[in-house]
Amino acid sequence: MTTADWNLGFLPLKPSMDTRVLICLLFSGVCFTSAGLNKYVLVEEDKTWYEAQEYCRSRIGDLATVTNMEDLNLLSNMTAGAESWIGLNDFNRKTMDLYPNSWRWSNQTRSRSGYMNFVSDQPDYWLGKEECVTTGTNGTWNDDRCSTLYPFVCFSGSSNNKAYHLIEQTLSWESAKSYCRTNYIDLAMIENEEENQKVLSIITTYVWIGLYRVPWTFSDGTNSSFRHWWSYEPNNVNNNQLCVGLYDGGFSDMECTTTFPFICSVGQKYSRIKIMIESNLDLTNQNTKDNILLQLSASLTRAGRTDFNLSWSAPPEKLDPAGLNDDNQ
Repeated sequence: MTTADWNLGFLPLKPSMDTRVLICLLFSGVCFTSAGLNKYVLVEEDKTWYEAQEYCRSRIGDLATVTNMEDLNLLSNMTAGAESWIGLNDFNRKTMDLYPNSWRWSNQTRSRSGYMNFVSDQPDYWLGKEECVTTGTNGTWNDDRCSTLYPFVCFSGSSNNKAYHLIEQTLSWESAKSYCRTNYIDLAMIENEEENQKVLSIITTYVWIGLYRVPWTFSDGTNSSFRHWWSYEPNNVNNNQLCVGLYDGGFSDMECTTTFPFICSVGQKYSRIKIMIESNLDLTNQNTKDNILLQLSASLTRAGRTDFNLSWSAPPEKLDPAGLNDDNQ
C-alpha cells in the first residue's frame, strides 16, 4: 500500500452579498467554508506590481480582479483615471500546462512530457498578439498570430503511436484546428523529439501545430475572460510587459517594476487543505495520479466549485541510516 499527500488549493471566491458557500469533501471528511463581500481598496502608495501583490495578500486579500464593466467603472471612479495596478498578469509565457495562461495542446490533453522545442528567442509574444505556434523546416517552434494563414499538420492514431498528416491548404490556426478535428483527431500534438522529427520529415515550410495559449490571468486565480484593453494594448514593448495597470478606464500592459498606486480586492484569501490518500494503486505512476486528479476535479465541479487547484505533494524522503539523504551530503 502506498500513500501520498493531496493538496487542495482553493482560490478566492467572489461571493455575492450574504452568500455563504460550503463545500464538503465527503470522501475525506474535510469541509471548507467561505463567506464575504466583494469590495475594493485603493492603496495610494507607489509600489511595483510584485510589491503591490505582496501588500494586498498580506493585509487585505489580493490584487484587484475585474470581471465586468460594473467592476471596471467602480475602479475607474476610485482611481479618477490615474494609473493603478490590478491583478492581471502574464508570467507563464514559456511554461507548459501548469497555469491557465501557459501553453497547452489543442486537443485539451495535458502533455505527458512537457516537451517544447522553441527557438532560443521564442516565444516572444510579439506586439502582444502571438498566441499560436508554428514549426519550421529546422524543427524549431515559433509563436505567431493565430490569424496568419499557414499550411498545417494534423495527427491521427493513439497517444503512443501518432501518425502525422500534412495539409497544404493555408488556413488560420482556428480553421486548421476545425479541419483536423473533422478529418483526423486534431492539430499535431508533439510530445518528444522523435515525434518532432516525424513532423519535420513531411514539411517544407512553416506549418501550424496544435500548441496555443490564452494569455493573462488574475493574481487570485479567478477564471474570467473579461478584458478591456485600450485599442493599442497589449503591445508587449521590449518583450517585457507582464503586468497590467488600469488607466483612464482601460487596461494597459506594463513592466512590472514600474511603480504605481494599486487596488486590492478585499476578503479574497487562499485556503489550503491536505488529504492523505492510502491506496493499493501505484501512486508513483503519473497516469494513475492524473486519473485521480480528474476524478476529484469532476467531483468538485459537480458540487458547483470551480475555484480550486489540485496538486500532488510527495511525502518527505526518509533519512538513510547515517541520518543523511542525498540532498544533505
